Amino acid sequence: NKYDLAAALMQKRYEVEKKMSRPTHWYGLTAFYDGLIFLALAHRSSEFEWTSDVGDIMSKMETFMQIGRSNIEHKLLLLEAEVKSKIGQKDIASQKYKLAIAAAEKNGFIHEQAIATERAADFFLRNNDKSNASLYYGRANSLYLKWGAKGKADDLCKNIPF
Repeated sequence: NKYDLAAALMQKRYEVEKKMSRPTHWYGLTAFYDGLIFLALAHRSSEFEWTSDVGDIMSKMETFMQIGRSNIEHKLLLLEAEVKSKIGQKDIASQKYKLAIAAAEKNGFIHEQAIATERAADFFLRNNDKSNASLYYGRANSLYLKWGAKGKADDLCKNIPF
């Protein structure tokens, strides 16, 4: 995983955005990926320093949800799943992952359906459910291939930890 690199690049983007004469609005896209980065790093740590950053991102996502539900719903559900996973609410997290995957599929976001499916697989693996982890990794691989991301699909196959 290259989340440390992603976090460094995110920080550089923040610095560049501060210097810009007018703000850029990606309507939740950068906030979503920033949230995924924070939460991925949080799963590797027992500290709760990430909570305020993730809270800010979730607030932004809820605002953007009012603008375009079909563009944001699956993103917000995935972030909610990751938060519930981090705080140990496994049943709610599992349901949120499934809802995020279904919403991404319904609204035609195959790439984010693949990401949500992979993150669900990671969740199941962290919780010692190898059967579901294997199932979701397989689905994620198929979705990445369907999207055309052969390199990502190959990388996923090489790095599945079992």
